[in-house]
Amino acid sequence: MREYLTVTEVNRHIDHLMQADVILSDLWLKGEISGFKHHRQSGHYYFTLKDQSSGLSCVMFRNQARRAGITPHDGMEVLARGTVSVYAPQGKYQLYVQELQPFGIGAWQLYLERIREKCQAAGYFDAERKRPIPSVVNRVGIITSQDGAAFHDILKVIRQRHRSCQIILVHSAVQGNDAPRELAEGIRLLNQHGGVEVIILGRGGGSWEDLMPFNTEMVVEAVVNSRIPVITAIGHEVDYSLADLAADLRAATPTQAAVLAVPDMNQLESDLIRRQQRLLAAVTRILSRNMERLDRVMMKKVWKEPVQLLKEHEERARQVSLRLEKAMQNLIEQRSMRLTLLVASLDGASPLKAMQRGYALVKSGAKVITRGEQAEIGDVLRICLEDADIHVEVIGKEAVSRWRV
Repeated sequence: MREYLTVTEVNRHIDHLMQADVILSDLWLKGEISGFKHHRQSGHYYFTLKDQSSGLSCVMFRNQARRAGITPHDGMEVLARGTVSVYAPQGKYQLYVQELQPFGIGAWQLYLERIREKCQAAGYFDAERKRPIPSVVNRVGIITSQDGAAFHDILKVIRQRHRSCQIILVHSAVQGNDAPRELAEGIRLLNQHGGVEVIILGRGGGSWEDLMPFNTEMVVEAVVNSRIPVITAIGHEVDYSLADLAADLRAATPTQAAVLAVPDMNQLESDLIRRQQRLLAAVTRILSRNMERLDRVMMKKVWKEPVQLLKEHEERARQVSLRLEKAMQNLIEQRSMRLTLLVASLDGASPLKAMQRGYALVKSGAKVITRGEQAEIGDVLRICLEDADIHVEVIGKEAVSRWRV
């Protein structure tokens, strides 16, 4: 028989003792986080919980970390539930954390303020990013607890306002550690497979602890990344969450969310009927006015005695033609008389008439000679008479003074 134990056997024995211990197998531990590390590849959380005089190594595996609903950081005071066990490779004991939550209202407020600042910096709350709610919605997605009063309130109002609206419910926890993951997953499922036009995310009233899932970064990011407009209806009118700030529209209550999500088809139908009645009345008035106008037109002589009217127009056209013909004849006579007078006037001023009376025209080449000084001795001049031209040579000039009577 051996008189010694191996290191592995000792660690295993200690581990069995811890697992058999009622306190260490499932306990809540309060402490301040120190040395927090988030292993990006594995997704695990590693940190130390400490008080004023001691510390305890902790590990929170990826699946539990995803459901935690908070992002731990150094200095945060938390409550951690888990099991104390031995990590054999290093021979040290540590707390394997199953649940993690801030301790006290002050811690929660600090945590929420940190998440709010982070989301604000990322632009999650900007009004420019938010999408309008469609004016007419025929398919609504609802993410809430199927057993909660909020769902039944929403369903009742939608049925009252829009009887043919299709409703797709994605059941989700609305409080507790699993709620953030289920709420975010519900938004993702409706975006991928729901075919809905608007999403209502909500729950009824509760304590601030009950509403904490809607303040998690996981849910806020799911709301922001949704391609479908999201209406939040979380708690009562005075309750406000980070999801409300990120949503495209915030409703004070689940009932108001239903009112904002779908139109009141009864009211729309009444409006449509009234509009149809006004349109029919307007068309009737227009037709009545046009019929009266047609009656007045048909009563005119052109429609009652068209042949007689044509005869009257023919006679009028004949009279106009006669007047036009007479006016043209008078105009021609006036123009002919004026032409005769002009011809007589031109004939009286013609040089040929003067030649018939014994006058002659004297030219030197093409130039007409009217004064003696225009001709020089030796020039050959052409004297134009009525019946012949005589060529003469200037052999002398004598100045002569003539009186005109």
